[in-house]
Amino acid sequence: MRALRVAVLPLALLSCVPIACDGSQNAPIVPVVVAPAPPVAVPVAVPVPAKPMGPMHSVVLKDLDGKDVALAQYAGRPMIIEIWATWCGPCRANRAAFHAVYKDIPERVVLIAASSDTGSQLVKDFLKTNASDGLELMATPALYAAIKAHDPGMTIPKTVYIDSKGNVIDVAQGTQSQTWIKAMSKNLR
Repeated sequence: MRALRVAVLPLALLSCVPIACDGSQNAPIVPVVVAPAPPVAVPVAVPVPAKPMGPMHSVVLKDLDGKDVALAQYAGRPMIIEIWATWCGPCRANRAAFHAVYKDIPERVVLIAASSDTGSQLVKDFLKTNASDGLELMATPALYAAIKAHDPGMTIPKTVYIDSKGNVIDVAQGTQSQTWIKAMSKNLR
């Protein structure tokens, strides 16, 4: 196809030069129309949406004694998962905001604190002087993999809002205001 275009192009250009057969320059100018090349089937890159994240109900965390805790046991209830660490100052502020409004969070909402600390003993020691109202669990690679489609960053504090069907509704970075926490918990279905 390209060779045909290369051969036709010089001929088309020559036909535009106003030279008569007798060599005079007074020949009428006749426009030459070159038809466009027929369309060629070229593979087109079609954007593929990110793989839909499966329900969070398939995620398993660990309790502070190392036993599996499947989020499937909370199917039918919305969840708020607060990802934090004992050494993280903003995480501690976020925990304080959550626990200040715990009584205002509807009972149907499950509040889970998932520590990203390297060992549960750090969390146990922290809880001796910092009471907790929600479930205290350890984050797992499965948790990070499940939220990666919504939030590829590995920063903390991070709050994951999940509806009763196990779908991630929002992933919030940093500390959350008490007003925001109350509003999100009341609107989760």
